[in-house]
Amino acid sequence: MKLKVNKRILILCEGVTEYYYAKNLQGELPRALQQAISVEIFYSTKNDPKQLVAEAHRRLKAAVKERNPYDTVWLFFDKDQWPDLKGTFRQIERDRFALAYSAIAIEHWFILHFEHCGRAFQSGQEALKHLTRLWPEYHKTKLNHYKHLKERLALAMERAEVVNRQHDEATPMHVRNPYFTVQRLVDFFEQLKEEQR
Repeated sequence: MKLKVNKRILILCEGVTEYYYAKNLQGELPRALQQAISVEIFYSTKNDPKQLVAEAHRRLKAAVKERNPYDTVWLFFDKDQWPDLKGTFRQIERDRFALAYSAIAIEHWFILHFEHCGRAFQSGQEALKHLTRLWPEYHKTKLNHYKHLKERLALAMERAEVVNRQHDEATPMHVRNPYFTVQRLVDFFEQLKEEQR
């Protein structure tokens, strides 16, 4: 089944690194599909996942008013010690938003491209330090992370699933560390490509 030309997808990112990663994923798609996807970053003085959800609602309402609603909304963020993640995850589930998430930082997702790492980092800084030992050229914004790591992506996705399975199903998502759903966004992009073939 081919993607409808007028299908509209929003990927709303909490940070610059997530934004560039999603833009690079988008760049891998055929041009017609790229136009169906809006990758945007949310800048706010209170830039946290709860505000990201509220912003997604604002954009959804605006799109409906314009008579061009979104078919799918993705939220892309990391844990980064944000307060009230429990309520935020509950809201995301209620709203049926798709989630690309990494606990504790997106750098841990990048680490999985180099090694299996089930370590529970306590801060984004700790994960960053570990990543730069594996990938000295790493920079949050000056690299095409997806392009540099693409050949290791399948391995990272497998490792993320192994790490995720280490958690008891009853453990709430907001306390799981490490935990990843970024691979679901990658899968989503792959499905879009398949639908066009």
